[in-house]
Amino acid sequence: MLSKRKESIADFSDIEHRLNTIAKINDVEWINDSKATDISATCFSMEVIEDPIVWIVGSNRREKDLNLIENIIKDKVCKIICYGAFDTSIKYAFTRFVDKYAYKSTLEDAVNIAAKWSDKGDVVLFSPACTSYPNYIDYRERGDHFIELIKMLK
Repeated sequence: MLSKRKESIADFSDIEHRLNTIAKINDVEWINDSKATDISATCFSMEVIEDPIVWIVGSNRREKDLNLIENIIKDKVCKIICYGAFDTSIKYAFTRFVDKYAYKSTLEDAVNIAAKWSDKGDVVLFSPACTSYPNYIDYRERGDHFIELIKMLK
């Protein structure tokens, strides 16, 4: 019988760019959740992951309701890498709960930092919690870019 986590992830694994495991590199699982375009979708994703999370989150002008995710950050996220056009309030809201925080302007730089910071048993969760604009046409293009970056890590 599958655990509750495995059942939840299995329900979404057929949806492209939604909780898809892309690779396991050096005992670190890399998950593409590019379809998570708002904070509530990211919140769900974090809830079903049991291992420590290195969260790659996007930034845009729209503010996120960070109250929704604060307790999950405290319990599950060990590091946050924010990428995009500009730094957001995520840094100020959560740095006291995580071991490390970084802001990078590109997804490529964010992935490289996540690769350096992740430890055996971690899950690197690419769950942007924002729209893909202005850097990508849509979440699919953004997710495909993430997949290509992970392939280059191997």
